[in-house]
Amino acid sequence: MKSYSLAVLLSGGCLLSANVLATSVDFRHEYKSDTKQHASRVKMAHTFENNFSMALELKFKGEEGKFMEDLQSNGSEIDLGYRYKINDEWALIPGMPIEFGQSGATYKPQLRLTYTPEKVKGLSLSGRYRLDVKPGEDIKKYRHRYTANIGYKYQQWTFGLEGNYYYSDNSEYHLYNNGRTNYENNFTIHYSMGSWTPWLEFGDVSVSDQSSQRELRSRIGLRYNF
Repeated sequence: MKSYSLAVLLSGGCLLSANVLATSVDFRHEYKSDTKQHASRVKMAHTFENNFSMALELKFKGEEGKFMEDLQSNGSEIDLGYRYKINDEWALIPGMPIEFGQSGATYKPQLRLTYTPEKVKGLSLSGRYRLDVKPGEDIKKYRHRYTANIGYKYQQWTFGLEGNYYYSDNSEYHLYNNGRTNYENNFTIHYSMGSWTPWLEFGDVSVSDQSSQRELRSRIGLRYNF
């Protein structure tokens, strides 16, 4: 608890800095259909002129997952990244999200490759590898995550498809249906209205690491760009 309190204080300091520099603020609320769990988060992000980016996420939820009832902290996350432009179509984006929770910190070094073909206006493709590292764990120390994204922008609309595949390093580290693998699929819709962008996301996610049961995760969000 002591280390978690320190992480919250550090996150609060970053929040003040990010609030001054942020170019966007995004609020998100989610609901899981089977487990009936509600959760929310606020994310502030800024990209500098030198292509370095930083973001802060503050997560919260109601007691026992209830809707906005007896709200409590659900962790926080700091994300640092850099966009390296290879040419007009390709870019590499290394990053280091760090998540803080009651069980300690999780480090998430990652590398994303993006492709925006000039011949197909509005289309974007990307792939990402991320390694989740929990230094305080033994069995649940390493988890690999592979992500593929397809996006298409048409006028004020942006549509996205995302697929995630997870794999644990330890055979005793169960992710889904008592196995070492898991997957997740998401579909997103954004609609830009000047500085405001409301959005929706629908995800196919697992219920627990011990069963094959799946559920719908619905998210609604609103982003403001300064």
